[in-house]
Amino acid sequence: MYKQSFKHKLLAVSIATAVAASANAQEQQTQAEDNQENILEEVIVTGIRASLQRSMDMKRDAKGVVDGISAEDMGKFPDTNLAESLQRITGVAIDRERGEGSKITVRGFGPDFNIVTFNDRQMPTNGGRSFDFANIASEGISAVEVYKSGRANVATGGIGATVNVKTAKPLDKPGFQAVISGKGVHDPSNRDGASLTPEISGIFSNTFADDTFGISLAASYQDREGGSQSATTQDFYSRNLVTQEQIDNGEGDSGAIAVGDPTAIGFPSEVGEGGIYAIPTNIQYNLDEFKRERTNAQLTMQWRPIDTVTATVDYTYAENAISTEHTDLSAWIDPGCQTRESEWVQEGRIWSPTTYRHVGCATDSLQGVGKFAVLNENNSVGLNIKWDATEKLSFSLDYHDSSGENSPNSKYGSNSVVAVASNNRITTSGYFSADGMPILDVELGERNDYGQIIRVDEKDPNDVRITGSIFGTAVSRMDVKQLQIQGDFEFDGGHTIDFGVATLEVKNRSQYTDIQRNNWSGVGEPGDIADLLSFESIDGVFDSLNGGGDPRQEALLYSWDFDALIERGEDLLISGDHTTNPSKGGGPCGTGYCPTYNFNSDELTTETSSSVYVQGHYLGEAFNRDYNVYAGLRYEYTEVNSEALSPVVGGVGWDVSSNTFLYDYLKDENGDDLQEFTELTGDYDVLLPSIDFDIELIDDLILRASYSKTITRPTYGALKGQLNIWSIGKEDSTAGSGNPQLLPMESDNLDLSIEWYYGEASYASAGIWSKNVTNFIANGTFEDILLYENVTTPYGGALYQEAVEAITGGDSSVTFDDDDINTYFIENYANGNNPYVIITGEGEDATVQLDGASGDPAIYFDVSKPVNQRKTSVNGMEFMVQHTFGETGFGLQANYTIVDGDLDYDLNLNEEQWVVPGMSDTANLVGFYDKNGLEIRLAYNWRDQFLVDPGKDPKFVEEYFQLDLNVSYEINDNVSVFVEGINITEENKRVHGRSSYQVREYAVGHARYNLGARYVF
Repeated sequence: MYKQSFKHKLLAVSIATAVAASANAQEQQTQAEDNQENILEEVIVTGIRASLQRSMDMKRDAKGVVDGISAEDMGKFPDTNLAESLQRITGVAIDRERGEGSKITVRGFGPDFNIVTFNDRQMPTNGGRSFDFANIASEGISAVEVYKSGRANVATGGIGATVNVKTAKPLDKPGFQAVISGKGVHDPSNRDGASLTPEISGIFSNTFADDTFGISLAASYQDREGGSQSATTQDFYSRNLVTQEQIDNGEGDSGAIAVGDPTAIGFPSEVGEGGIYAIPTNIQYNLDEFKRERTNAQLTMQWRPIDTVTATVDYTYAENAISTEHTDLSAWIDPGCQTRESEWVQEGRIWSPTTYRHVGCATDSLQGVGKFAVLNENNSVGLNIKWDATEKLSFSLDYHDSSGENSPNSKYGSNSVVAVASNNRITTSGYFSADGMPILDVELGERNDYGQIIRVDEKDPNDVRITGSIFGTAVSRMDVKQLQIQGDFEFDGGHTIDFGVATLEVKNRSQYTDIQRNNWSGVGEPGDIADLLSFESIDGVFDSLNGGGDPRQEALLYSWDFDALIERGEDLLISGDHTTNPSKGGGPCGTGYCPTYNFNSDELTTETSSSVYVQGHYLGEAFNRDYNVYAGLRYEYTEVNSEALSPVVGGVGWDVSSNTFLYDYLKDENGDDLQEFTELTGDYDVLLPSIDFDIELIDDLILRASYSKTITRPTYGALKGQLNIWSIGKEDSTAGSGNPQLLPMESDNLDLSIEWYYGEASYASAGIWSKNVTNFIANGTFEDILLYENVTTPYGGALYQEAVEAITGGDSSVTFDDDDINTYFIENYANGNNPYVIITGEGEDATVQLDGASGDPAIYFDVSKPVNQRKTSVNGMEFMVQHTFGETGFGLQANYTIVDGDLDYDLNLNEEQWVVPGMSDTANLVGFYDKNGLEIRLAYNWRDQFLVDPGKDPKFVEEYFQLDLNVSYEINDNVSVFVEGINITEENKRVHGRSSYQVREYAVGHARYNLGARYVF
């Protein structure tokens, strides 16, 4: 793994201190018990300690390797976000979005390898396998269970873990209960929004008719305004150092710079031992302002007509509306530019630029503004019936019908961008350092034909005009229907057997389209939008980043009203001052400045699974110590059906002079591309055994051992069967598609741990684990596939052979090129009588397109699709200490997780590599005080550097830590006040490529504070 220096000594000292303190505290506690052995006192523990005690009990009583988090009180979870709470568990790391926890990685396996259930039900997501915890408020949650080892009666789909989120039920805690909480959220990350926004939540629960009927309602609303600021480099193209001779022999990468090229001033002068250098491309400063409105509600009703029957009906609603206003300032650095200057740093075989400068080449000084707005909406209706048939036999039936939809939430679609530019950029410089942000420096003006600067310009709105735009529309919907029937029987002696059957249907549909105006070089005249533009400075925005105050940094940008700019663009089109040719006829508005719902991508994947399981529990005794054995077997059969809307290819044309192949789609009666649904199917079955053993070696010392086989299903993107044509050529044609016949990835898991429960809410544990995973998915290529029986290529066809015969006279030694073919048809087919020969232009500008005809050669494609072909092993160790210091109110938690895989990314290999991303070590250190109504918790979380993209140009997220602080005080039995601080030291996020000099992203970190009050009725 790629580890940076973490404060290991700090953590080691902290854990050692905790262990030493626990021993000292035990001694003090023993003395206190001796002095007060005749005093009987009942102590009710609440708040942080109560939560930790319940979480510890959950772990101790679990079957297998299970961790959990419990609410501190009704409507009061340890963190404001579920993902933030989950990261305190050993082996769990999180991805953050907009400054808060979003998705989880468990034991090195990313979000798609973990499944999240609610009350043991699989819930819909926003279109993928991974679950976004930012959509769910924590106030309505009573507990979260994390199953790290497989169980026959636990949902499948998580090689990393299965996470079950539990909500409270009214009959579980009879009587009237209610709590309301309100807080103001201060988010200084926004530059233009409100400084304080509201969040309110409430929970009501009551029982009636001698506690046989109950109803509960949990609801929350959050209005948050924030922002994000980042500096990015779009790519660092990795290429091998080569000589001009090697390039001439076809050995270099496309666009490679030859060592010794006189136009590449400062470029490395020797090839060396197969060095790899990287060329930066687009450097961009991003300023985003977002607004989020999140609404959650859950209504639960329970009825127990007789003591042995309990029926539960629940409805859950979640809505998350996010809108973002995006501004960027960027400059494209053309890798093919022939006038460049650079300075480099060498690290072994890796060469990275510290300065990369273009003189001339791309002339546009570009800036974009976008509006992104989406609405995520989830609905779920469920029914659960539990029946205790006898004292030893019970049954349960659970059914839910749930849906999740993601749709545009703006008149401009889900994502829209309009760009403006001046065309007077004459020099572009990028500066890079090992720990800083990318510095963009742009010089405006004019150069003469000799490259000499003859004019220097200041930034001026009168030089600016509208360029291109994109208006995108993305819609996705997931429907989940699940039925589970379970039973359990208890034998004499405490032995039990559990059994069950289930069906699950998941339909996942995604649709996309966009309208583009590809006028990136500009339309109209400079200055025709000058009155709409105003200057804005980003001075100070990046001051917290290393290099953020660099005086060379481009700091001045334009701001404008998005609606006004679109209105001006449409006016200029109507007046004829602008001309453009947008895709799809300009959409319903006809100008290209609007979205369309005429989708050109529409994919539906349906998974239907049936399962049956049996699981037994044997309680035994060995050497006067009790032990437990849990053994189970689960069988699942899954059918996959993938439908995709694809345009129908009707023919292929060859533009002879440019050697470009074009494919035409068949048209419907309205002149639109004719599209048809294609359908592909697949199926598989799996047998998943599990066995868990635990024994209490001595009082409070438990040894656990587990084996299980678990699966993770392929991503929906990999299953989708839509066929996409990538290229058509003379000899090679390529295409890509998904593969609904993929098998799930399977993991054989081993766990061994020891746990010492030595005091109240106090324990220490250590564990080792191993996962051997097969059926990993990677892209494979299938060669010479005939995709279209009636589509032919003109290259090598009758017309082509006619031209070759005429040019060579049948002599194979005569050479010719495409220009000769072009000239032949211009000279012999100018009359236009052959429908398969299309001539445009006249004289020297004339070009020829040949269309494929019946009898011409068929087109064979190399088709890329995901296939099961890889395997890997991931191993790790976990250490945990949780300790409360007697009745002092003080306590701490400390954990550390080591993750190591058998595959590492080789920085010295310039190609895409198959490596499991996301693996990293993690650690947590939490100190708290909980006594006399005052609660203070300071939490430190650390994650080591990890690989996020194993492509040819890799990306690594650098090590990161965050410090959070929670303080609350109970004024009386009903009222408490609190303050919460997230990322209070404002840590930043940095991503780099093969070298830390190749910075891909550097994002500003912001603190966020919540101030509120809570009232318990």
